[in-house]
Amino acid sequence: MKNAVIRSLLFWTLFTSLLFGLSLLTALAPPDWSQLLQALMGTLAGFFLIWLFLKNEKRTFSDIGLVWDRYIIVRFLLGLLAGAAIFAVILLVLVNCTGLELKRSANEVTMQTLLDALLIIIPFAFMEELVFRSYTFLKLEKTYGLLWTQIIVAIAFALYHVVSGWSWQVAFLGPGSWGFVFGLAAFWSRGIALPTGLHAALNFLQVLAGMKAGKASLWTLHLKQNTPDANVLTNRVGIEIQITILIVGLIVTYLVARKKKT
Repeated sequence: MKNAVIRSLLFWTLFTSLLFGLSLLTALAPPDWSQLLQALMGTLAGFFLIWLFLKNEKRTFSDIGLVWDRYIIVRFLLGLLAGAAIFAVILLVLVNCTGLELKRSANEVTMQTLLDALLIIIPFAFMEELVFRSYTFLKLEKTYGLLWTQIIVAIAFALYHVVSGWSWQVAFLGPGSWGFVFGLAAFWSRGIALPTGLHAALNFLQVLAGMKAGKASLWTLHLKQNTPDANVLTNRVGIEIQITILIVGLIVTYLVARKKKT
């Protein structure tokens, strides 16, 4: 049983090391191309490592469902819709429970700007889902069941972001919490098209709303009254939202795992 964890840890360590090396190479490219190249080369590195590990186990991509089928686009679009719906709820909570308001940004955002942002966000989302919710996810789930797999993968996903330069709190409350949502989407759909769409939609809409840095921010979130109390309230509500996502993800995972066992 330990073999599944050891192989998964080795896989994630090798991938993170490869991605770091690739980031040094892609940094030499023009700024407009470096991120896209990193995502594309990281995806190729992920596929290469999966192929290497599967070959060692005398298995193929089809054995883990990592093949193209006619419903992939449909599942991806469903993921986009689900991500948009979840983000809308979060935005409504933020605006109604804090002093935040959504205002039009000063950026001159064109259709080309939006497409350029998507061209980076979608490959990065696919790369991360490939690495964390395909080979390793299925291997761990077969050995430990869904609940422990979700916990292990969510921790690994958060640590991957810590290594990438995120703070511990942001990494565990952000990607660590959302890892349960992406994992449930991957488990339910038996693939990574749905969680990739979900992942991409959430990241893209955060950029549009000015929650993440990017030229494609159509809006920005501003405090109506920028006071210490208002800042404390906004931070508290933001943390409470992430904790709620984590708790709901854990509860749903537990219920699904128990249902599957019985």
